[in-house]
Amino acid sequence: MSRFLRRSLGESFGYVPGEQPPDGEAWIKLNTNESPFPPSSLVSAAIGAAAVGLNRYPSPSAEPLRTALAAHHRVEIGQIAVGNGADALIDSCFRAFCEPGSTVALTDPTYSLLAVQARIHDVLTQKVTLGGTEVPAAFASADVPLRFIVNPNTPTGAWIDPAALETGLADATGVVVIDEAYCDFAPRSCVPLLRDHPSWLVLRTFSKSYALAGLRVGYAVGAPGLIDDLQAVGESYPVDRCAVAGAGAALADHAHHRGLVQEVIGERQRLTDTLADRGWQVTPSHANFICARPGTGSAASVAARLRARRVLVRCFGAGDAGMLRITVGTPAENDALLAALL
Repeated sequence: MSRFLRRSLGESFGYVPGEQPPDGEAWIKLNTNESPFPPSSLVSAAIGAAAVGLNRYPSPSAEPLRTALAAHHRVEIGQIAVGNGADALIDSCFRAFCEPGSTVALTDPTYSLLAVQARIHDVLTQKVTLGGTEVPAAFASADVPLRFIVNPNTPTGAWIDPAALETGLADATGVVVIDEAYCDFAPRSCVPLLRDHPSWLVLRTFSKSYALAGLRVGYAVGAPGLIDDLQAVGESYPVDRCAVAGAGAALADHAHHRGLVQEVIGERQRLTDTLADRGWQVTPSHANFICARPGTGSAASVAARLRARRVLVRCFGAGDAGMLRITVGTPAENDALLAALL
């Protein structure tokens, strides 16, 4: 860090993403919750066609993707905002709804970028322990202008049914952001509930179930007023032409998307059952990853042993509290992981 960095951010500040080896190296990469399968074959053709117009700015509202998303979720066009990944929309939520010095409510554990964004925007955090399948009362009752809940949760994969979210958040003040990055691997979404909750925003992404992590496309669904707020503080041209075209093509290929999701869910169950049979403690997951504690040895030591065999996973926590978050890979990748753990 330089001497010019804001002192309030502190030393060693910043979000630390999962290790990303150079393309082409022989790693089994199960550490960043990307899709193990390629996107729809329609995507590359759509991107190629869009590249012809790269001398022109893209649509400021990410058309025609925005219209397609509205039709997909059966909402009005004014209820959709598209961004450079869901992370950009998280940033816009802080910009739009939090004054410097205010407080945001987060669960613990949660997506670690949220606390980083809070510090960037001079916002305090109130963290509430998340456990079970209900909204913690302290999280719902916090007197804050903004609260985030990731559902299914990261890094645990735990999922709260939308009906339970609706009950638990009935009296919540301010804006409620429900990050559904992994929702396509879970039974249901909160999007149908938005018509009864004008202070709710649902965030989605094309990075996971549409296999487009490299294009960086996310979107928010909510009441038109909240969407206007996000767009007022967002970038002028939030999504480039190729990303708009690629995401639109992926969205249109329903069969490919459905097959990808079902394959991941099947492999997730296989990994869960196999590790549990070997004595691991595995948290029931509704995402495209599992979170587990080894039966013997620390999570950190197991992660290091896997890395030595060129298998990457993500370690959270330390000592006996450490857990491994393991992205669901292809059947062959999962076989290699399980063999490396023997």
